[in-house]
Amino acid sequence: MPEAARLFIALPVDEAVRAAAARIISGLSRTGADYKWVEPQNLHLTLRFLGETPLERLPELGVLLETAARRPSFELVFSGLGAFSSWDDPKVVWLGVGRGTRELAELAAALGAEEEGRPFAAHLTLGRRRSRRGLGGLREAAAAGAPELRQKAGRIVLFESRLTPEGPVYSARQEASFSI
Repeated sequence: MPEAARLFIALPVDEAVRAAAARIISGLSRTGADYKWVEPQNLHLTLRFLGETPLERLPELGVLLETAARRPSFELVFSGLGAFSSWDDPKVVWLGVGRGTRELAELAAALGAEEEGRPFAAHLTLGRRRSRRGLGGLREAAAAGAPELRQKAGRIVLFESRLTPEGPVYSARQEASFSI
C-alpha cells in the first residue's frame, strides 16, 4: 500500500458547467491547436495543490477542509477565455472566474494556498499546450469568447491524482460542504 499520494484541494464544477465547458473544449479542439484538453469528468477549480503528501496527513487535511468550509455557499460565475502566460504564448487555456473571485481567494487562503509561493488566480483549466502548432486558429476561436456559466459553490474536495498513460485519474478522498 502506498505511503503517499499526489493530492490537491478543489471546488468541483456542477454538471451544467461541466457540460458547457465540454462544449467549449470541443470547439477549441476543432481549431487543430496541439493541446492536451481536459477530459470533462476531470474539470475542477484547484484551490491548493499539495503534491506528494504522506497519507498519515489525511486526518489533518480533513480538519483543514472542515475548518475552511465554515462559510456560506456563494455564486460562482465563469466568464471569458484566457491563457497563461498570455495569448502570445498560451501554455494553458482557461475559463476565467467573473463573480466569486474574492470568496475563492479567501477560501484558498484558508486552505494555505499562499504556501505555494505565487498569487492565487481563480480559473478552470481547459487545456495545456503540447506544441505551438495551430495557435492562430486557437486565438481566433478564443476571441469569439465563451458563454457565462453559473453555479453555486457549496463544497470542497480533497482529490487524489493518479497519473496514467491515458491521463490523470482523480478520486475524491475527503470532502466538506459549506456550513453557514
